[in-house]
Amino acid sequence: MVAESLYDRAYTARLENGLRIFVEEDPRSRSVSVGTWIKVGGRDDPAEFPGLSHFIEHLAFKGSKTRDAAQISREIDSVGGNLNAATGRESTVFYADAPAEGLGTAIDLLSDLVQSPAFDPEKIELERTVVLDEIRGHEDDPESSAFDLFIDGVWAGTHPLSRSVLGAAEAVGTAPETEIVAHYQRNYRPEGMVVAACGAIDVGAFVDGVAALYEASVGPSSDCESRSAPTFSIGRTHHNRKTGQTHIYFALPGSTATDPDRYPLEVLNVLLGDGTSSRLFRAIREDRGLAYSVGSTVLRYSDAGLWMIYAGTAPKHAAEVREEIERELERLREAGIDEVELSLAKARLRGLFILGMESNANRAMRLGTAAISGREILSPDEVLSDLDAVGLSDIDRVLNRFLVMEKLHLTTVGPSS
Repeated sequence: MVAESLYDRAYTARLENGLRIFVEEDPRSRSVSVGTWIKVGGRDDPAEFPGLSHFIEHLAFKGSKTRDAAQISREIDSVGGNLNAATGRESTVFYADAPAEGLGTAIDLLSDLVQSPAFDPEKIELERTVVLDEIRGHEDDPESSAFDLFIDGVWAGTHPLSRSVLGAAEAVGTAPETEIVAHYQRNYRPEGMVVAACGAIDVGAFVDGVAALYEASVGPSSDCESRSAPTFSIGRTHHNRKTGQTHIYFALPGSTATDPDRYPLEVLNVLLGDGTSSRLFRAIREDRGLAYSVGSTVLRYSDAGLWMIYAGTAPKHAAEVREEIERELERLREAGIDEVELSLAKARLRGLFILGMESNANRAMRLGTAAISGREILSPDEVLSDLDAVGLSDIDRVLNRFLVMEKLHLTTVGPSS
């Protein structure tokens, strides 16, 4: 199979069944990172069984139709590699890191986990207990529980993006084997899969190897095509909890995963609350000592986005922290930023990106995440060029677009003030 060039030493190919392959060569490396992404996440779970996508991720490691769990572990250990997986709100990824000579074993194991889980009834019940313990641990963590309350309220109604990826204990505890298998069969299809790798790889051999392992898979991915965009919820909500801290979440609508304005919004986010030189860190932690944890981030999905601020503080300081965050947002909205701040933010983002590109795992993750979310695959130099091109006029545009105080959402979780 012939692979097409994306940029220097990066290539792509597509199998007849729809599976897409992305690979980036690094002849200097002595290792490889490879992953298989599936376009199914927490938002795609059946309404009556939230948590199925995450449960299936766990069950894949309990054995395939050709290997038991112990064999899977021994085989990756035999090449000195690591094998893991993660479930998000919109995708699931199975990934491996290994010395270069272990690449064949890594892609073979990944294809087996993804295409041939055994779903043995006894193993399902054993892992059900493990996942329920994970859910209980998550619920016992005050910050995790507070985030769940925030994300549950930030989207109007009962939108699937509001769900915890781990799911609900009652649903996971009662999901029948037939429902688990049906959810897997609906979504683990080649049309909704991406294989991406980076490192000491021969592109032709890699593409042929992946094709041999996946080309027998048939059928389109269908369920994710029925996704509907959420509606942002404006307002203020307090959840009374007996916690040692008050957890404060502000949110505004943000850019989607493919939005061209994601670059200037990331620049704004750095200035507002990402890093020790950010406005929120200086104003709330350094100058006033009101909170240990304070910052902002951008969450991007295929059809929605959030610009989010979080602070955890002593209940007696909660009102002051809320007021200071709103003041900083108003200052940013009214006065904007200057060239010095713009250069500082771009330098931070540029440095973080360059440092990340030193890792095969990060390079493979960048390819796979972009492909599964529908973003154009750009070279690292193109990404840096797009970042460098952000100017003050772009910042003014995204300020007008995203920092609209009338659309503010606030969730607080903690003791009543």
